[in-house]
Amino acid sequence: MFVKLLSISALAIFCVSAQNATNFTVADVAQAFNSAKIVPDVLPSFNPTALLNVVFLDNTTGVSVNVTPGANLTREQNALRPQVFLTSNDTSLAQQTFVLAMVDPDAPTPQNPTAAQIRHLLAPGIQANGSLATGAALVNNTPAISDFLRPTPPAGSDPHRYILLLFVQPSNFTSVVSQFVNSSTPISNFNISLFAQEVGLGSPIAGNFFLTGPDANSTNSTNSTASASSPASSPTSPSSGNTSSSLGKAELNLVGLTAAAVVLGLSLL
Repeated sequence: MFVKLLSISALAIFCVSAQNATNFTVADVAQAFNSAKIVPDVLPSFNPTALLNVVFLDNTTGVSVNVTPGANLTREQNALRPQVFLTSNDTSLAQQTFVLAMVDPDAPTPQNPTAAQIRHLLAPGIQANGSLATGAALVNNTPAISDFLRPTPPAGSDPHRYILLLFVQPSNFTSVVSQFVNSSTPISNFNISLFAQEVGLGSPIAGNFFLTGPDANSTNSTNSTASASSPASSPTSPSSGNTSSSLGKAELNLVGLTAAAVVLGLSLL
């Protein structure tokens, strides 16, 4: 059984990783950030030097979804914690440690963002695993400061922008970060630019973003103080108390595992 599960997992990870194919450039990302007014709404400027490829696994179909900057995703497509890759010609990044953040600047609505920014993810201690030239998986074995929270824009809202940013982690980060943010700090009214300045993160080296609106049958009120207030209900959500949580490992739901099993001719039982 253990060997079977290893085989299924290996195939499943291969299937997800095979989707790590960027069809955009650094210039495309910078232009998309400006067009979506992420500059200056979230960042004073954005001059990426690397590509951040974000791959979600659809919660209902098990199909991998590659995020092109500005893509519209459904709530089922981004319900699970994504796999993230870094592509760069700068080989020195292979030895770096990173901080990955995801924020929503449009809560509760883009027209009235009184709760923004919502901190959907803040994960330090991330390193590149694999070839940067072809896309290295970003992985970590330390707890996230803020666990991944699935996008949940309230009923009646226009689509929200969900922005992922990658920073090089300074050597003193772990000793100073708790002065500003910890696992019990409210996720609302966060400011990623101010936070980056306070802890010495500098400018993000890479980023990506997508749009998500409320479900047609959503009953969440636009008076909500946050676009997401609890972790995704999926068992793949990371836990701040789980030191083996990884942002770069493929997170597969039952649909994905079953599909892998069918390919291999194996049984999950």
